[in-house]
Amino acid sequence: MNFKARLRQALAVGSVESLGVVVGGLAGLLIVNLLPKDQYAQYTFLITCMTWMLGITDVGLAHCCLPLVGQRASETPWVVGVCYQVFRKRGWLLCLGTLIVVPYWWVTTHQHGWSDWPYWIASACMLVLVFFSLSAFYSNTVLLILGHIATLNRVNFYGLATRALLIAAVLLLLPVASYSIAAVVAATLAASMLSVVLYRRGLAAHEVRPHVLAKAEAAAVDAAMYRMAKPLVLPALFFQFQGVITVFIVSLFGTASMLAEVGALGRIAMLLIVFDRVAATVLFPAIARAADGPRLVLMVLRAHAAYVGIMLMVFLSALLWPQYWMLLIGPHYKGQQSLLWMVFLSTLLLNCAQFAFMTLTSRGHTRHQTFVVFFVLALQVLCLSVFGVRSLQAVLALGVATSLGHFLYQYAMLGIWFSEREKRNLAT
Repeated sequence: MNFKARLRQALAVGSVESLGVVVGGLAGLLIVNLLPKDQYAQYTFLITCMTWMLGITDVGLAHCCLPLVGQRASETPWVVGVCYQVFRKRGWLLCLGTLIVVPYWWVTTHQHGWSDWPYWIASACMLVLVFFSLSAFYSNTVLLILGHIATLNRVNFYGLATRALLIAAVLLLLPVASYSIAAVVAATLAASMLSVVLYRRGLAAHEVRPHVLAKAEAAAVDAAMYRMAKPLVLPALFFQFQGVITVFIVSLFGTASMLAEVGALGRIAMLLIVFDRVAATVLFPAIARAADGPRLVLMVLRAHAAYVGIMLMVFLSALLWPQYWMLLIGPHYKGQQSLLWMVFLSTLLLNCAQFAFMTLTSRGHTRHQTFVVFFVLALQVLCLSVFGVRSLQAVLALGVATSLGHFLYQYAMLGIWFSEREKRNLAT
């Protein structure tokens, strides 16, 4: 597929994803505007726990499916078998994630005195939601690799629209009370269950049936999977923790009000997810399938120039006109307008780092990733020695330092990849 065709596909997917993000964003904005601040703090904390649990199931495995399938993306049994082999490992890792996150949830819950029954129901719903989310990830990955983009868009939109409608019913039709946090999380769970059902129907409509690889194929896939994932285990766990480090620190050392403010400011930056979804749907599968050569290099360079350019424009808008962005989250958080640029900078740097990382892993290039841990830790120690963690501004500064470390390291790795492939080409 040439560049113009790829661009048209990206714009088509982007328009659908934008609509989905708008619908999903409306639900998020309803939550941040209408939930009382103490309940929004609880919601932020529970979402962080869920994100962390799902992140622990990754340890590099989420980046193995595309390179393992490689140029055999048109062979449905092979795609299903490879994805099943990978996600079976992720299912086992979910048990490990539960053992790690539940003690943190228990300590933080008692530290903040969250003991009312709606919070306990919300926590139980969030735990169930983790399992449905992992099932949805599997179906999403299979459909994505097979190229059934229309089905993916349809399922994502219906899931987000259902969640938005249910949350709107909870927050607009019912009086906001102590039970609202439980009702909001239950609505999210119901939408996730619907998405899983729709994914299964989509797989059946495309005649994608369960398939288990033969013993020899499974062993070969496992060997390649372990080879690719091994350098990513430590940095993947570290990255997942870094993604929630601001909420983690505030939940343990700050107040519930600070926790709500971090979550509210981060809610605005989440609107940028549309760009990542377009890249995951259109770009990275194309990079994984592309033959090595000048066309691949040009594709990567154009994609990164466009992505970084978009992120820069968004950051400038937050720096110059923060008051308009703050309108999205309501008057409860107006006092934090001066800190919005820090949240955007942290999010944008981390997004760019993830974009570079996904580019590398889609080609199976996972070497040297372990050292990112030491590089980022050095920047964090420097930041903590200067600013500490006594204020929200200091915590956000730590987030910026963390994201900057990941950004610098991943683009250095991207440069090394370009250099190594150039040397190989000269040698041949």
